Amino acid sequence: MATHPDLVGTVDERIQQLAATAPEAQTPEWLRRQLDSALAAWAADRTALDIDEERRTDF
Repeated sequence: MATHPDLVGTVDERIQQLAATAPEAQTPEWLRRQLDSALAAWAADRTALDIDEERRTDF
């Protein structure tokens, strides 16, 4: 069975891609990769926001 491409783009784009992905293509391994990717992207965004907030804080 061919592996379905990973979801990419913004959150909205990923949601659209997921909705268009056939359920049989959503293997546990594929879903886990998507979750890991989404969490990594979220963590990177969160880190960037934290750094920006710290930079603006007066000590």
